[in-house]
Amino acid sequence: MTFFTELFRAIGNCFRGVPLLFEKGLWHYFLYPILVWGLVWLGSIWLFAQLAEYISAWVNEQLDVDGIPDSGSWLSFAKPFLTGYFSMILGWVLKLLFWMVSGTLMKYVLLILLSPLFSLLSESVEEKLTGKKYPFNGLQLLKDIFRGIGVSLRNMFLEYLFIAVCFVITLLFPPLVIVTAPFLLFVSWYYLGFTMLDYNFERHRMSISQSAAFTRRHKGTAIGIGMVYAFFMILPLFMGIFFGPVLAVTGATLCFLEIRQLLPSDPANPNTPKPEPI
Repeated sequence: MTFFTELFRAIGNCFRGVPLLFEKGLWHYFLYPILVWGLVWLGSIWLFAQLAEYISAWVNEQLDVDGIPDSGSWLSFAKPFLTGYFSMILGWVLKLLFWMVSGTLMKYVLLILLSPLFSLLSESVEEKLTGKKYPFNGLQLLKDIFRGIGVSLRNMFLEYLFIAVCFVITLLFPPLVIVTAPFLLFVSWYYLGFTMLDYNFERHRMSISQSAAFTRRHKGTAIGIGMVYAFFMILPLFMGIFFGPVLAVTGATLCFLEIRQLLPSDPANPNTPKPEPI
């Protein structure tokens, strides 16, 4: 299967999630991410605002703006600006900077917090489509949660590593921004897709190395899933958080089942490919 075939199939499977979830009685999963996201969003705004105010106050203290004489100092001419506007401008610049940096961080925090829910959603979708039941095991669920957290942290670290490398390259060779910027988009989509697929990997007892190898073989699938998630997350109001994560998890489950040929066979399609070994 070619990269673009996988890419468009993954996108299509994500959008199939809307009628599928309502048809199978799983529509309530749309509601939970909004509640968690609201708490995370409010908490992050307060935290980064407090951090920005603290750094701004510390910088002012180090500069000792109030100690600058009204005349006789090379900074005297700038004292009105420093005392009146500098602190406010610095505070807003820091808040903007923290908001930009936290974009990648917060999406992984959200995925970590919602990991148990998404794991249950992926399992429920597979049960509804294949009829296979997974008996509840509290200890195994706990292991899966920690594995999901570990995979999210791994992917976040690797994504930040790519960001840092591309930042240095672009700093040294600015024209390369036309290459590094889209490259980082694909990197972000890839690791988001990996995270969404991993709910299936953990349920089928694949190791992290097996999961990484599977995702590398199906880059188009991972990127397509991550692209849908990222697209919804830039939509205004609550539309993105309402649809994005749940559809991405559902699409990832459909893609995994199709690749592994775990869905019921279609007699009208005798040329269905053989299941891929783990």
